[in-house]
Amino acid sequence: MGDYINTLQNFLPLGATILELQQPQKRAAILLADIDGDQMDELIGAYRYEQQNYIILLKKHDNQWLPLKHIDGKGNGISDLRVAPITENWVNTLIIGWRIDNMQSQLDLLQWTNGGIIRLPTNNVIYSKLEVEDMPDYYGKDGQYELAIWVHDTGDAYKVDVYRFSEGELVRAKDVYPYYFKKVAAYYEKLLQTNDFSYYWYYLSDAQRKAGNLEQNLTSIDKALSFRSPYPSKEQLLDKKQQVLSRLTHARTNGQTVIDKKRGDITGDSFRETVYLTGSMTEKSSYWEDITLNILNKKVDLYEGFYLKETVGYNPRLFLGDFTGNQLDDILVLIDTGENESTIKAYLFSFLEGEMRQIFDSEEYNDTTDYKINYQDQFKVTIVSSDPKKKYTLDLMYKGKEYLTEIYDENGALKEPIESWVEPISGLYPIDYAGDDVYGLVALQEIAGRYQAEVLGYVQNMLRWNGREFITERQSVIIFGENIESE
Repeated sequence: MGDYINTLQNFLPLGATILELQQPQKRAAILLADIDGDQMDELIGAYRYEQQNYIILLKKHDNQWLPLKHIDGKGNGISDLRVAPITENWVNTLIIGWRIDNMQSQLDLLQWTNGGIIRLPTNNVIYSKLEVEDMPDYYGKDGQYELAIWVHDTGDAYKVDVYRFSEGELVRAKDVYPYYFKKVAAYYEKLLQTNDFSYYWYYLSDAQRKAGNLEQNLTSIDKALSFRSPYPSKEQLLDKKQQVLSRLTHARTNGQTVIDKKRGDITGDSFRETVYLTGSMTEKSSYWEDITLNILNKKVDLYEGFYLKETVGYNPRLFLGDFTGNQLDDILVLIDTGENESTIKAYLFSFLEGEMRQIFDSEEYNDTTDYKINYQDQFKVTIVSSDPKKKYTLDLMYKGKEYLTEIYDENGALKEPIESWVEPISGLYPIDYAGDDVYGLVALQEIAGRYQAEVLGYVQNMLRWNGREFITERQSVIIFGENIESE
């Protein structure tokens, strides 16, 4: 590190001094990291000159360090200097804590863009301790780091919250609360082993609530209430206790679990909503009941649930994509009706004219499709579609002699009339077949033979939104090939 200190010093004004970090051990505030995304490290340092703090960035060119930028800093010292990919483009952000006093620092976030270094908005966050980590939510880590902000209150107690940078601002990252606040709870549990104070019980209860441990949360609130002068007040603790009791009652009566989760801009407010499918688990691990679609808009703290016609089934799942061409994410919900191969239930929701609307229902689609399937003489089957008006002819010769002699005589005539049918949708797949980032739907329906388990092929409809409804843009029939034996 000594060589880098000397290198940095060569580019500083006369009389400038390199700042020092105190934690985890005392060292010069110097960092080697890639902050412009070119896979090559820049040399970054913090210095003080004439009662003002600065950041200097050096970039190596032809094996020589050259000054890239001097940036005004804040405070009277520095507490943090690190990088992490906290924005949604996964390019490292320079994270700085400018020390205000022994207990407080001001957060500063510097981001490289095509136009150079910019300051990201931080809502003037003042903190006492900072942790930066890619925190897992229900589905694990996503590569975007979160910021845990600890603000000193009293004694060794801190108000703690977790933030994520999303759509140009810092927002609370409530989806990672269960992970991070288990760590916060462990911090207060350790403190309480030797320091039995009401305010530690209060902050332990807050951490347990955010971690989702409501039963433990209730116990900790009762402990905080047991003191002669409970913190923050008896009234506030009783109010929180009532909130917890209400949540426990709701959780016990609903027993809902998150089945699938996706994020996207649903409403056009340039802010990514979180879309959840929740349901109640059953003894069959893959079968769900009370399936509900929920949308959480963190920007306005709004949580909405939407009715699904079919609320039970296997393997419920979500897909987000633009189906209507309005450059917003629409919500496709798919639910299997059987554990193995089966038909599906599908619902598509879109934010149109200021409200969420259902624009596709697989059951309604099945009711509008009309096919006539008839076995014909000379080993043929005809499929007639009413919309679009098309006729398809299948040759059954590939089925083999044993199959054909069951239903045809030696002259190729049907022994008796056979009328078949087309099953409801068994597969529905989003596809951007025009390459314009607007999805259509490919619907597959089985063509039954003499009975349901005998599948002759599939009707495939490619559906496109026309501004009012989904229409069939192209229809085809998929048949099975005949095995060719090698000679």
